[in-house]
Amino acid sequence: MSDRRRTASVAIVIAVLGLLAVTVVALATSTRPAPDRAQELAERLRCPVCKSVSIAESQSDTAVAMRGVVAEQVAAGRSDPEIVDYFRARYGDWVLFDPPAAGVTLALWLIPLAVAVLGAGAVLARMRARPGGPGPALSPRDRDRVDAAVARARTATTGEDDQP
Repeated sequence: MSDRRRTASVAIVIAVLGLLAVTVVALATSTRPAPDRAQELAERLRCPVCKSVSIAESQSDTAVAMRGVVAEQVAAGRSDPEIVDYFRARYGDWVLFDPPAAGVTLALWLIPLAVAVLGAGAVLARMRARPGGPGPALSPRDRDRVDAAVARARTATTGEDDQP
């Protein structure tokens, strides 16, 4: 089997497996029951006792009480923003796992971006600082030797006789 046929066969197998995976995921998500609003809201709110866990995961008395309040407010027909604002009024923006990008919490959003930009700038500066590009330049004699070796390798792979 030639390299082109082998490569084409592998590409077809990968494409079929990819389509199969997409189909399975699409079918799995379409048969999933509707998410529970109270559970989703509880996952967005931080436990004041545990501090690194949502109230949905925490078993502290405070988290259990907060889950009860969330369930009551959902049953009363309040909207998600109204329920979140209720807890923000009592605990501040800290209670949210995804704090708004304003005020003091703006730094939480900007610092990772700044670090990424500075890192990319450092990498680019280091690449530009290299004299002569990625490696040392070849002398004309070395370049001729490389060209001759490449020509020999090409003729060897096509089945022709090697030329000195």
